[in-house]
Amino acid sequence: MLPEQLQRIIGYFLEEAAEHLQIMEQGLQGLQNTVQAPQRIHQLIRASHSIKGGAAMLGFSSIQRVAHRLEDYLKLLRECPIAIDSRLQSLLAEVFDILVALVCKVSKGFGLNNEDANQMLSLAEPIFDELDAYLRVLIPTRLTVRAVTDEHIHLFCGYCTLAGEFSSAITSRVGLLGGNITRHEYEDDGIRLYIDIYLPPYTRLENIRQAVELSGAIIGTVQTQRDFSLLAMDYPVYQSAIEPPAICTGCRYYYGRSDGGHLLNCTIHPSGPEDEDCRDREPE
Repeated sequence: MLPEQLQRIIGYFLEEAAEHLQIMEQGLQGLQNTVQAPQRIHQLIRASHSIKGGAAMLGFSSIQRVAHRLEDYLKLLRECPIAIDSRLQSLLAEVFDILVALVCKVSKGFGLNNEDANQMLSLAEPIFDELDAYLRVLIPTRLTVRAVTDEHIHLFCGYCTLAGEFSSAITSRVGLLGGNITRHEYEDDGIRLYIDIYLPPYTRLENIRQAVELSGAIIGTVQTQRDFSLLAMDYPVYQSAIEPPAICTGCRYYYGRSDGGHLLNCTIHPSGPEDEDCRDREPE
């Protein structure tokens, strides 16, 4: 890739990164209100995801890593609604400041040398460790409950503070609904609990949610599918898009510009969406 072509692409990245960072800064300043508003927390997640994707395309692995970790923390707060205290807000602000500093270094030299990148990452890693440890205190067990009927799949994401009591209670309450537990599995050293439930036809979503919450869960997000697409494991991947993928038609984020032989599909998914049902799609 010629230097001038690379500079143009970095310019596109910096222009959009500035917008995303502004959105993130505003959302992080009032984080408690942000996590209570689904659309606002989704905007922050999408912004960090976009920066991560653009950085990965350009080989800025340090920016990619910091943006990725910040995205993961924001997703966790969306799934597990907790009270945001000053310590948590301060730690997330520190991660954001490092992300801003890395992007600023790129803007000054239209690139990022390894020494600067490694220095910033050395500052970030202890913050990641402290955040991980503190979130394990605030959210002892992350919870994913998948409830399947003949017509729907309902996916509940949240957390519980007493996993043993929750497991016992949910078994009893699912039994009252005429269903049964088909999976009960801990992963990530007990940090996350996965439960699959099979229920009779026409079991109402409200009744399922009530059973989960009365068992001791705090629910952050609920997804519902009318078929079994949530169970699918393999999705087609767009390796090198020549024409806009069908899912991108009419999406406000579609970019579709080629520069130096490199296609920029959009900043969220530079090489094209990873599956046929892009969760980041927004109509124009």
